[in-house]
Amino acid sequence: MYLENIQVSQFRNIGQAYLEFCPGFNVFYGNNGQGKSNLLEAIYILAYLKGFRGARIAELVMQNTTGAQLSASLDREGAHTLLGVELTGKQRKVWLDRNPCGRLMDYLGVMRVILFVPSDVSLLQAAPSDRRTFIDRMVFNHLPVYLEHLERYTKTLRLKSAELRAEQPNQAMLDVYDQSLLSYGSEIIRARYTYFEKLAPYLRACFASIFDAQFECCPQYMCASGGVRVFGQEAGGMTLDEMLDAYSKKLMSSRQTEIARQQASSGPHRDDWTLVMNGKEARYFASQGQQRAMILALKMAEIAFIKSVVGIEPIFLLDDVSSELDPTRNARLAEYLYALTTQTFLTTTSKNHFQLPSIGKRFYVEGGCFTLDES
Repeated sequence: MYLENIQVSQFRNIGQAYLEFCPGFNVFYGNNGQGKSNLLEAIYILAYLKGFRGARIAELVMQNTTGAQLSASLDREGAHTLLGVELTGKQRKVWLDRNPCGRLMDYLGVMRVILFVPSDVSLLQAAPSDRRTFIDRMVFNHLPVYLEHLERYTKTLRLKSAELRAEQPNQAMLDVYDQSLLSYGSEIIRARYTYFEKLAPYLRACFASIFDAQFECCPQYMCASGGVRVFGQEAGGMTLDEMLDAYSKKLMSSRQTEIARQQASSGPHRDDWTLVMNGKEARYFASQGQQRAMILALKMAEIAFIKSVVGIEPIFLLDDVSSELDPTRNARLAEYLYALTTQTFLTTTSKNHFQLPSIGKRFYVEGGCFTLDES
């Protein structure tokens, strides 16, 4: 899978741009604030229909214009797919092969994109909700149907929360909501648990290859209903069945507490995860540099995992990573990406910051304009 070209119109500071890409490395360099990250965000929106910086639709449209248009051609093993998104006011319109797309699930998952932005390096110190969003994106890339479970769980959770805030909550309705939450929530826990279990060996190998072979890097999943699982070479903690059983028991025994607090206190919406280095939680024992390396290794492992297990080569968006790593690790990362044969879009302030074994294409970015650098 690789993105052949993109056309961007009136998106953030990009007035008009048409760019053709190569299947390997596509590097965008220039000073900060010129539009490099905006282009990555345009690609991300074409994949997932929302930006990665939390902006509302109106904030994505260039000032003093009526709307933004994004379109691209995607090569999927020789088959060409056309993607299109139009953003106007609060509305979003989506096209697939020039036809309006009625069901978002028919669109989402067509282009698999993996994103790394500078703010990801502080993920282990961030709020649990940020980590849940992070892992949910990863699970969706592996299992698109996961989004349906997540949306149904979230909708039911809102209904239950509203009932809990009523002056006299309806016990029968709470029973109905809890049965639905048990079903959808179990699928979410199962998907997250299974994903970490399958990803773990790729993470260990990637971290050792790129960053440091003397440390073992492993994911750890923490269920709010009680129980922890470390997915290392010597795995420990709850099994999946034990975790699901704990969730069921906690959900069914928390009614009075939830009514008193007027909030749903049990379920995967309160679960968390972290990374463990040599048996210790990285956020407490690893240096900042090691934590940055671990999060980036997690992204590299995701690429290798999807390529190996799903059989798809995702597109990798790498925003200003050269500022987060020393030259030696930059070089190792470039070699690793080159070996994966993954199409990569990379931004940097200088074309010399990130040494690539095969450059592909370079674009100089200034004021929302892109110039192909053929030097």
